Amino acid sequence: MTALDTPVPVLPGASERDRSSGRRAPTPSRIRVPAARPGKSFTSDLLASSGLALFSLAVAAGFARVFAGWGFFDDFAVIAIVGHGTGLVARRFRVPAWATIPIVMVVVFWTVGYLYYGATYSWGLPTSDTWTLFNAELDLVREQFSVAVAPVVDSGGWDVLAAIGLAIAVVLADAFAFGALARAEALVPGGVLFVFIAALGDDRRRVALSALLVGAGVVATVLLRAHHAPGGITDSTRGAPRVLMQAAGVAIAVALIAGYVGARVPGANSEPLLETRGVGNDDSSVLSPLVDIRSRLTNQRNVEMIVVTANAKSYWRQTTLAEFDGQIWRAPDHDIGAPDLTTLVARPPAAEIRQLVRIAGLGGTQVPAAADPVATDLPFHQSSSTLSTAEEELSRGDSFEVISDPPLFDPTVLAAASSLDPGDEIYVELPDDFPADAAALAREVTAGAANNYERAKLLQDWFNSEFTYSLKVQPGHGNNAIEGFLRDRVGYCEQFAGTYAAMMRSLGIPARVAVGFTYGTATGTGYSVTGRNAHAWPEVWFDGLGWVLFEPTPGRGAPGTENYTGLAEDQDTSTGSPQDDGDQPVPDEPAAAEPATGPTTLPPIPEEDLEAQPTPTPVEPVEPPPDSGNAWIPFAVLAAAALALAAPPIGRRIRRRSTRSPSEQVANNWNRAVEALRLVDVPIVASDTPTETALVTVRTFPIVSRPMRSLADTIMLATYAERGTVDLDHVGAYGTSTVRDTSHWARQIERAVNDSVPTRVRVFRYFTVWK
Repeated sequence: MTALDTPVPVLPGASERDRSSGRRAPTPSRIRVPAARPGKSFTSDLLASSGLALFSLAVAAGFARVFAGWGFFDDFAVIAIVGHGTGLVARRFRVPAWATIPIVMVVVFWTVGYLYYGATYSWGLPTSDTWTLFNAELDLVREQFSVAVAPVVDSGGWDVLAAIGLAIAVVLADAFAFGALARAEALVPGGVLFVFIAALGDDRRRVALSALLVGAGVVATVLLRAHHAPGGITDSTRGAPRVLMQAAGVAIAVALIAGYVGARVPGANSEPLLETRGVGNDDSSVLSPLVDIRSRLTNQRNVEMIVVTANAKSYWRQTTLAEFDGQIWRAPDHDIGAPDLTTLVARPPAAEIRQLVRIAGLGGTQVPAAADPVATDLPFHQSSSTLSTAEEELSRGDSFEVISDPPLFDPTVLAAASSLDPGDEIYVELPDDFPADAAALAREVTAGAANNYERAKLLQDWFNSEFTYSLKVQPGHGNNAIEGFLRDRVGYCEQFAGTYAAMMRSLGIPARVAVGFTYGTATGTGYSVTGRNAHAWPEVWFDGLGWVLFEPTPGRGAPGTENYTGLAEDQDTSTGSPQDDGDQPVPDEPAAAEPATGPTTLPPIPEEDLEAQPTPTPVEPVEPPPDSGNAWIPFAVLAAAALALAAPPIGRRIRRRSTRSPSEQVANNWNRAVEALRLVDVPIVASDTPTETALVTVRTFPIVSRPMRSLADTIMLATYAERGTVDLDHVGAYGTSTVRDTSHWARQIERAVNDSVPTRVRVFRYFTVWK
């Protein structure tokens, strides 16, 4: 019979359960009354909260795939830090969990309101104006959400909606982590939000942001596990530095492996099973109505739409929109009056523009041309200034000859002209609910004007100087969109043209929206016009002169208008990639019922001009170079390194679990502690009893006195217990067992020893000790 099998008599005073089971009752010196679980130290609580905040910041960074820039991140960082900081303060003041959650929620959402609507707060509290402004932006986002295409600008309600999502994730994460004592489970709310962001966002920084989230999640999980362990992160045998180093090391390794492998697994670069960011387009593009989704042109900005052989450059107008119902600008579906162009006696003489318009990628029935067509074989819809093929769809290679007579307006003549008879009342109509603030702002901006021309010029210059152009803004020109545009002062041509025309109408001046293309890129024989040249601009009516182009969009200028607009000719000069700020026009089909003028005889364009214009060549897809076979070498190296690092702890865990007998597990834990203590020169004698070994250890290496005494006492108890009388693996009321306790004490001793020996010894033990 071994020492571990030696019978131990039951002591007097044992309970009936001890007597009936034969369990040895502990001696009075070994009786310990479990103390109440002590609160965690401030350092432990702070580190755990910081780890969770780091994960929330990684989730916030994920919005970079949705927003055009990083301007949103400062406010989001404040929300994350305030949320987790409030929870930390509440815990330090011993506020119950049931009260901490609503406190954190109130503080976080107060912070969101203050960050975005602080100007509407009174005495530090939100007001009815706060709620009104929030509802207006929420309505705007609701209108745009189903058609929005990332990236969007971080304003106009999108930033607030994202901040609310982050705030909810922060509140839930803090509640799970410290209210429900969760570890990795606390990361679920933020992880769900990150996945949702990825579904709506574009592909920018996909790998980097995902790797950042994984790394931050590992750090948060390690710190939360250490915090919830007995003693917390600042346990004297572990220490905060060790936990932080462990968390950082594992996080970096996991993030690097995930970032590298994630981008290279089969199917990583394949098309999505479900497209969540807009629909694709075919080879022919029809300029869509202003209300339509912007993505129909976003991915076609390098596609050649038309090729114009002409003797002068111009904006190529395709159609105009006269009706504004408070939601969209469109061509009316009924006949409207139009002025007789022959009555425009005040129009100055102009140099005619002779054009040959060749269709490349443009679809529909509308043919773009310079204003104003005077000779063409196409039907001309005078009220909407539209050339149309009637019901015959445009196709690649179609060519149309047009002669236009663009007026050269004089500022003096414009200043003397009135704006009373555009031919129809529709050009001054506004919905009854048109924002009063927008009308008041129009009056304020034009207050110093003496005539309608000065009013049109002042409003144009105000937009050019006070606003920022960006394609990242979602389409919209209804009442909510106008209010958001005037508040945020950032938009693209649709917002500038639609809002300008509506504000001019609020002054009683007739206006409409024109859509088409800027002049394009000179090719030597003409102009190549692509999707990035698509544009929208306003036109204002002047009696005796007709419709006059103005340009409120920053960075744009129509040829031949500098003398009265004060703007040099300019257009989008970006490369045309989806991330650039190219313009997106959004025209509408003219009313089918509108009568058209008959064909006009057109002098032929010289045959040499027709032959000189090259036929557009479709862009061939570029095949990726063949895989050299070396791309997996870094992955193999990383995988091998990860396997080498993971093998020792995995092997130790497997070996310990393979020891099935509880008494063998206890003995193994004692041997682990003894072997570790030899490294710090504790004079271990094989013939000494566990108690004697503990006394020697206390004198030589006192930092482990507590776990060593507990381990020695347990070994003595197990050694002299009768077989079957001591249930070493019984889980008691406090969720632990004798076997688990001995493993915990042995681990504490090993960690204390590792902290006391040189690094080379510690590394050697990591790879060689597998017990």
